[in-house]
Amino acid sequence: MNKEQRFAFDTWGFFTVEDALTSDQVAELKATTAERGSELYSQRQENGGFWSQAFVDLLDVPAISALLNEIYGCAPSSESPPFRIDHINVHTHGVFNKDLAGGKIHGGNRRLLEPDRPQELQTIYFDRDPATDAFDNGLVAVAYELEDTVCNGGGFGCLAGSHKSPYNVPTAWVDMSKGVHPMVTPVPARAGTAIIFTEALAHVTLPWTAPSPRATLFYKYTKQGVAWSQANYFFQPSDTNDWQGVDDRKRAILTPPPQAYVDRKAELAKKEA
Repeated sequence: MNKEQRFAFDTWGFFTVEDALTSDQVAELKATTAERGSELYSQRQENGGFWSQAFVDLLDVPAISALLNEIYGCAPSSESPPFRIDHINVHTHGVFNKDLAGGKIHGGNRRLLEPDRPQELQTIYFDRDPATDAFDNGLVAVAYELEDTVCNGGGFGCLAGSHKSPYNVPTAWVDMSKGVHPMVTPVPARAGTAIIFTEALAHVTLPWTAPSPRATLFYKYTKQGVAWSQANYFFQPSDTNDWQGVDDRKRAILTPPPQAYVDRKAELAKKEA
């Protein structure tokens, strides 16, 4: 991460990477997305698997992975990824924004909002060690924009800096269909841009007013050995057996957390319920 990216991620909870995807990648991904539509937890084997080679390639984009290495506390050149893919979302004008009126603000730093909960139940968080300047993160999203977005045109928005707040978002600010509070920051991005943000950041889909349909791919990662999703949503290294260019890094990124962690998390959730 350069100084600007580190400052933005630490201060605002997000930063953008322009030209993270080539124009050819954008065109291929957009065409496939237009054909398939929106799908929560897309690319899972039980739903037919990865939609195309381009979706497999996005698991480990070198320039993005180097940034994720730092976000998860490792050197940029680390050969073994400190992160794994938790889930993948595809957002279009479909089920996620049917009336184009925008979504509801969500996210938040669970370590600050609910400090007494076990760590296994707080996989959305952000932290930085002031002594070493190393980041420590839970769920982190890489949002690849396939359409140009502009300020007030819709797409990704957030409450910049809210990843450091121990307070919940005011109720009157939450629902974008009832109005966008002036504190909500729209994040403009050209097609091919990646928006990298911690899920500890309060974020939202803004009302869409751009002339083209929305198409955004969310690749959501966690640190190795933990998970935000339930066990039946886990990816497996074998999910990419029929695709090209699947090396040990991609297999590691697709590897689910240890069963001992899964059992422990289920036990804690049961006790909490």
